[in-house]
Amino acid sequence: MGRAYVPRENLGGNFCRHAPLSPRFTLARPAKTGTGGIPRVLTLCAERLQAYYYSPRTVIPSLDLANGSERQQRSERREACVLLLTALLKYTDLTSLRVGIPTQDGFFSLTVGYIAKQTGMTLKRVERALADLKTSGLVTLSQPRKRLPDGAWKDLAAVKAISRHLFAIFGLGRRLKKERVKASKRLKQKAQQWALAADKATRAGQARLALALKALPSLPGRPSGKPKRKPPDDREYRRRLNLKLAELKEKHWNWSREQLIEAAERMLFDLNQKY
Repeated sequence: MGRAYVPRENLGGNFCRHAPLSPRFTLARPAKTGTGGIPRVLTLCAERLQAYYYSPRTVIPSLDLANGSERQQRSERREACVLLLTALLKYTDLTSLRVGIPTQDGFFSLTVGYIAKQTGMTLKRVERALADLKTSGLVTLSQPRKRLPDGAWKDLAAVKAISRHLFAIFGLGRRLKKERVKASKRLKQKAQQWALAADKATRAGQARLALALKALPSLPGRPSGKPKRKPPDDREYRRRLNLKLAELKEKHWNWSREQLIEAAERMLFDLNQKY
């Protein structure tokens, strides 16, 4: 038995709640502005972008003609393009103009699903608007892939970048150039901080290893009743044994001294026998 038909009320814009005379340009999750917020050049671009809704063919003709028709782009589609571009600008990295977040482990690109939540629009509506932005040349897309252990390929979040020409359209070309220089300096300082933090973490790990080695016994004799493997009395053997003890201590922190020593000596003995 099929589902009962539930009539929907079309409030405008093909059920997307679009009102042509009062379009929505505010994100569901607006960007933070002012001190600690995104750079002013990005918010200015988002504000001036709204002019496209009212004069599409004059402001950005390539976007108005993205659907391949001579007719003016529909108002709900214009609203979606403005909203999506506003969300992309919110997460634009000025140094590269890519959409995402630079981190210590590399640049983190945002998924279309995540961006859709920022706009408050449906995923399908965002995907259609993104296709228009790509066709118009305002946004570039590239699809990176990752090789899995089983040999298959996995698609990662597409790398999205804003064209610098978008800023030039609204008279922000020079300001963008200055802000990108500042952003590069900030990113360089942040990279130095990340490198310093990584160096501290490395030195802390080395210190913990040194303490672990000191806490281990220095090669006492084997307990009675167990098969003896008399270790060679040389520094190289002691060095290798201490390394094995440290490895075993990290993996089996609850073992006793005798268990650690016995396992380490057995590993070295078996290795010598093998070669």
